[in-house]
Amino acid sequence: MNRKLRRLIAPGVVVALVLAFVVVRQSSGDDEPARTSAAGEGAKSARGFLEPPALAAKVAAGKLPPIDQRLPEKPFTVGEGTLLQKEQMDWQDGRYGGTLKGSATFPTGWVNIAGGATILRSPSQSTGVSAPNIVSDFSHSDDYKTFKFTIRKGLRWSDGVPLTTDDVRFAFEDMYQDKEVQLPWPTELFTQGDAKLGPAKLKVVDKYSFELKFSKPYGYFIADLNSWIPYYNILFKPAHYLKQFHKKYAKPAELAALVKKNRRANWVQLITYKDVAHWDVGAPQALGLPTLNAWVLTQSTENRSVYDRNPYFWHVDRSGHQLPYVDQVVIDRVVDADALTNAVLAGQVSLASGGEVSLNKMPVYKQNAARSKFRVFTTKSFNNPLLMFLNQDYQYQNPASAWQKLMSDPAHRFSKAVAAAVDTEGISKSVYFGLYQKLGPEWQGHDPGLAKQLLDEVGMNRTDGKGFRLGPDGRPFVFRLTHAAGSPDFDPVAELLKEQLQQVGIKVEIERVEGTLFDQWKAANQIMASMAWNDGPAWASGISEDYLPTSKGPWSPATWTYFTSNGKEGRKPPANMQKFYELATARKAFPPESPEGKKLYDELMTWLRENYAFIPTAGVRVTPNIVDTRLRNVPKEGAPYELDTYINAEAMWFADE
Repeated sequence: MNRKLRRLIAPGVVVALVLAFVVVRQSSGDDEPARTSAAGEGAKSARGFLEPPALAAKVAAGKLPPIDQRLPEKPFTVGEGTLLQKEQMDWQDGRYGGTLKGSATFPTGWVNIAGGATILRSPSQSTGVSAPNIVSDFSHSDDYKTFKFTIRKGLRWSDGVPLTTDDVRFAFEDMYQDKEVQLPWPTELFTQGDAKLGPAKLKVVDKYSFELKFSKPYGYFIADLNSWIPYYNILFKPAHYLKQFHKKYAKPAELAALVKKNRRANWVQLITYKDVAHWDVGAPQALGLPTLNAWVLTQSTENRSVYDRNPYFWHVDRSGHQLPYVDQVVIDRVVDADALTNAVLAGQVSLASGGEVSLNKMPVYKQNAARSKFRVFTTKSFNNPLLMFLNQDYQYQNPASAWQKLMSDPAHRFSKAVAAAVDTEGISKSVYFGLYQKLGPEWQGHDPGLAKQLLDEVGMNRTDGKGFRLGPDGRPFVFRLTHAAGSPDFDPVAELLKEQLQQVGIKVEIERVEGTLFDQWKAANQIMASMAWNDGPAWASGISEDYLPTSKGPWSPATWTYFTSNGKEGRKPPANMQKFYELATARKAFPPESPEGKKLYDELMTWLRENYAFIPTAGVRVTPNIVDTRLRNVPKEGAPYELDTYINAEAMWFADE
């Protein structure tokens, strides 16, 4: 049958489907745990589970149901190869207890990544093999237009209220489609991520089952269901909690009081304030919000966010432990990256990775490791190295401006010149101890002679009295490089880029701004050139697609506005940019790791390179990971992604000294 549904089958059974894309259900919790108690732990329940000691008093007092009643009919069982690929981590069933400590410059820290509540679950950052996670059953039509879901029966929000299709219906009907609320549709819910093709249509079948139907094939949606970036709350919102803030359900007097208490202008502002995005789960407004995460926010102050274990989290190991193993996460606020480094060196952090640590701090990390009882190891990265972005839309309303003349050159000679001026190997050696690997041959190499030739050709062959090149209009030209320092390497890389570009005659000014101001300038199209990282190694799997024109460094924000607003705002894409949007949309028809998806991805990456959407400043990234010496179930040295350290946090446990 052409349109028959391909179904994920029972966990633990591996089925090879010879189709354009394979979705295989891994061990996902339908197996009951073995009924043998671990040494030193209490007796197992009738279903074979172990009550976390941190919750035992509440259970005994009748304030919390026993574990058998808190877990769904079929929990999600974790083990080797479930959360991370088995070759990247040596799995051990753990034990309960302890506190994970972190430091961050923002309230959430890394907990938004470590929630564990994606709709489907793939090990590491892959999507080729997916297991139902929040859902117990998932299937799609052969043409990738219809997707069917069944929520795990008995799965509950962190306050004990069952998760049902009412939570999906509320998201669609009372948030996205409500004429007053008009919460923007997540890009992932538009067919092929394209607003012109319209959002998914929801069909609620019963209390636990629902369908989403798209107007065109949308195989890429499988990756979105696996990704922690859109996360579960694009589909599931705690209706029982949010209804108190919605005009349709709340009593007028009570709603007015809540609006006043929360200092919002009206109820629409209130409900969007309380519908906290997962990257803000540590912010004060997230207190009281029911969650599906492994830990629940219980304290949020100016200086600290505290998360306690979710008593209803539905992941278990094969020994019967309900995850997470660790009872609490504490994230202390710090003012900047230097203060974060000091917290790490003082032994105040259980784990740190990603943008929180940098290779240029490696010597000091290693010097303090033994004293502060942490170990340092390197992995590859979820991110590209720092990249330079040239904004093709800057000053687009004035086509005669020097910048627009440079950006509209069909041969991209100015962008090629900038790329040729950048010495990626030199920056790798100077800032990253030579540990960053060389870029592949597909990237243009360092060639100052070529840079000078191209700049002459593009009309920048005249100089001022200081030897800096004038613009093609004969006026002084300044290349403004803007960045919001997200990690300690931003500043030294920016200074080296300035030096290298000025060696070929381009005058450079560096603007270091706060993240909020950077975002404001980006939204207003006020950035000429910028520097940022993005999630390049995860693009092929579809976990991230922040190659988009304004995701990190803006390289065409005005055409993106045009694309997402159906032409109501922004800049109509020039012909070469229109090709990008066609490729980016065509890719969405297929699962990213299918043969068709891989082919289209390669075409898209070729376009990005040939059109200089971004320019690497260094080689392939390597990242330090700082981990408490007692922590187990952490990635191995050399693993593909540093953020897997966080994504796997629910599985970490503390061994003895």
